[in-house]
Parts: sequence; C-alpha cells; structure tokens
Amino acid sequence: MRHVNVTVRLLLLIGLLVSAAVPRASAQGACDRACLTGFLDGWFKGLVNNSASGVPVAKDVKITQNGQSTNLAGTFWDVAASVPYRWDIANPRLGDTAAEAVISNADGTMTMLAVRLKVKNGAITEIETIKANKGEADGLWGPEVLLQKGVSPALQLSIREAERDSYYRLIAVAEGYWRAFQTNGSPDYHPADLMPDTQRFENGLQTTGLVRNGAYVSAASGFDAGRFVGRNLWDRRYPVVDEERGIVLSMVRFGLKDGQKSQSTATANSRIVAEFFAVKRGLIQEVQAVLFNVPDSLPTQWPADYGPGCGGAAW
Repeated sequence: MRHVNVTVRLLLLIGLLVSAAVPRASAQGACDRACLTGFLDGWFKGLVNNSASGVPVAKDVKITQNGQSTNLAGTFWDVAASVPYRWDIANPRLGDTAAEAVISNADGTMTMLAVRLKVKNGAITEIETIKANKGEADGLWGPEVLLQKGVSPALQLSIREAERDSYYRLIAVAEGYWRAFQTNGSPDYHPADLMPDTQRFENGLQTTGLVRNGAYVSAASGFDAGRFVGRNLWDRRYPVVDEERGIVLSMVRFGLKDGQKSQSTATANSRIVAEFFAVKRGLIQEVQAVLFNVPDSLPTQWPADYGPGCGGAAW
C-alpha cells in the first residue's frame, strides 16, 4: 500500500510539473495577445536572420506576398537588418494578429511592411505580407517620418472596455471609409466617419491632418472635393479586428471603375493595400497604409469579404 501511495504522489508531482510547463495558449485553449504577438516576434526574427527554420507554420500554411503565392522563405529578403519601427494588433478570440513595420536594410534602404498571421493550434496557418520599397507606390514614401515621430499613442492605447467600439462597429467604420471613396464626386456621396484632425500616412508619408501651403488638409477634404472619383475599391477584407486597441486592418485593391479615368497621377496606378484604421467612439482617428503597385489584371489569392469586383461601379 505504501508503494502505491508513493507512486500516486509521484504521478501527481509529475502532472503538476507538466502542467506548469504547458504554454499559456495550451492551458487556455486559445492564444492570448502576448502569445499572438510572440508569433510575430518569431516571424520578424526569421526576417532579420533570413532563416525560416524557427517559424512554426502548419503543414498546409497559406502564404502570399503582395497578393501572390509564395513560401515562407519567399516573405524574407537577404538585406533585412533590423526593425526600428513596429506596432502590433491582435484578436485573441479568432487567432488573428498583424503588424506594421519599417525595416532597415543593410544597404542603407528602408522597406515598408505589413504582415498578417493566422494562428491555430500552436501553428501559423496563414501569412500575408504587403511589402514596398521606394518607388513601388509612386511618390508615396516617407518611412523616415514614422521613425522620427515614433509609434502614435492612438495605435497603442488599451481602451477601457466600457468605451470600446464593437467588432462589427469597427468594421462598419472602415467600410464607411471605403464607401466614401467609392461614392465621392457622385450624387450618392456618403461621407466617412472621420475626426476633423484625422491623420493619414501612406508608406509613412503623412498626407492628411497637416498644414500644406498654408492651408490645413483634412482627411475629409479629398472626398468632399471628389478628387477620387472613378476609383474602385475591390477585394475588400477585414482579416484582423482588435477591439481592445480600436484598430481594424482592411486589405483592399485600388483600381478604376470600368470606363473611368484617374483624376490625377497620384491615383493613376492600381495597388494592393494594407490599411489600418484606428477608431475611437465610431470615428477614425488615424490611418496607416502600406501600398504596393500591382495591375488590376493580377488577382490576389484571398477571397473578398464584401464589395464590388474588379471594375465594379457599385460601392
């Protein structure tokens, strides 16, 4: 009997030790914010080391860069040296996480990057990156602006639960922004839910919420003036919604409606875009976008959530 009791105690002790060693994600049955951003840490470590060996991916992982299928190593590049600017979002309930970053390269150049991961059962099942170097989205370039300003407080705030916008409201606000794009310059124009001082950054370049040539440039002014008439926003998706931060990531294609012409050289090219909206009480406070020029004729590998197709006229 004594031998049995000793055995039982030994088994209980082993069980406690094993339980203590189980990662938090396994114990909870889900991957919390720290767990999810840990997967991002691993991916960025692989990037700067140019090694995919330490990144835990599922056997059937789906990977794209700028909308085109690739493998894990294909999301890295040889000269990536450090990550001087980065901020993350996460949705622990769904296992989604994403980051915007500026990568400093060994040759002295910089790269703008958005990366999205889907995590399930302790492995990455989806990797999606939008990567742009200088000149790959026309004149939209300013990562040095982000390095100088640092990560905005609007992108790091943990919002008090009672004041958080819901998952669906965050998506609705982002969708309203695209609706303003789709309808600007038409009788059906529907303004976006913007703060008067909403700041917008495109590949790091600040384009709204600033004074230019002695006049204040608001995020609403371009829509109100119809400067984007003829543009089409298609393949719209909302793969990461962070209720705690009040940030929603939208993946979208910028093109032209059938039979339309661009109103300016700044909007002449078609693009794939990762667009982060920081929302507070139903209004967009800040927009961060990573853009890469890609022709409309080149499809992405991810199904759209909603909205018109390529060349569609409806919002």
